[in-house]
Amino acid sequence: MRRKPYTEAGIRRRPCTRCGRPAHAQWQICADDRVYRTLCASCDVELNEMVVRWVWGDAREDDLRRYRERVLA
Repeated sequence: MRRKPYTEAGIRRRPCTRCGRPAHAQWQICADDRVYRTLCASCDVELNEMVVRWVWGDAREDDLRRYRERVLA
């Protein structure tokens, strides 16, 4: 269980927690005992889209589009 944030190099050495592809980002949430988890670019975008839509509905679609384009470029 990882309690400290990964470095950029450390993230790249890890697989995505969800799908196993190479990681691109890390994520931490209270409900998961604040353990740092790594995510690939696709899973990171999917998670961000889900959370942003849950909080703001469809009011942030332009932000999500720009994020998706930047991360998946």
